[in-house]
Amino acid sequence: MSDEPVTVGIAVYNAWDYMEVNLHALAKLTANRYKLIICDSRSSYLDKRKAKRITSRYNNVELIFRKQSSPQGAIGMGENLNILIDKINTPYGVILDADAAFLKKGWDEILINQLDDKVKIIGAQILGNPLRSTDFPNPLAILFDTEVFKSLEIDMRPKNIKAGLDVGWEMQGKYLRAGYKGKILKQKNTRYYKDGHFGKVLCGEYYLDGYDDIFACHFGRGSSLGAAKYKEWNRLLQLP
Repeated sequence: MSDEPVTVGIAVYNAWDYMEVNLHALAKLTANRYKLIICDSRSSYLDKRKAKRITSRYNNVELIFRKQSSPQGAIGMGENLNILIDKINTPYGVILDADAAFLKKGWDEILINQLDDKVKIIGAQILGNPLRSTDFPNPLAILFDTEVFKSLEIDMRPKNIKAGLDVGWEMQGKYLRAGYKGKILKQKNTRYYKDGHFGKVLCGEYYLDGYDDIFACHFGRGSSLGAAKYKEWNRLLQLP
């Protein structure tokens, strides 16, 4: 195992405008020393230049560029996540979407303290998909016990998106069959919830039981035909 307690893995495709904010949030709000591994697939030449410029400000980043095996975005995401998880060698691992961010100071220590003998993974709830469980974490933002995750031999690639077998679909079944549980950060969609920090933009806000303020956010760049919902507003982004 590494000397750092936590490794954060981020899969990126053409989302470096928001990654600048994401990396800043990690640097300011993470309690533990951590490693950061970023796997970028199919970004443009200009995006790769931007990636190298942004990550050069940090001394704990490993940057991977690769070509995914399929033009389908979900396939590339799953492949990237498999690569990232395989490279994690710290006691705790984190998987984070490029356009998601943890916003609570000390978020990592808080989430680690939520784990116990049964709960071995915690992260963002998914709503609005009748084919996916709302009471098990979604890989857009998760923290997990690395040894347990790897022992389950989870393949993060999708199998049948129309049938709900999207990226990370194996996680819940393999955790539950092994006798483990997951815990969620509850989602509030700003299409309907306007009382949070991001009521004027489209995103998911995430809250942890026992903590009143927002814990994480996700702007969902991958939906709406890839429209970056945060882009025109990105320069004005203020972390809560």
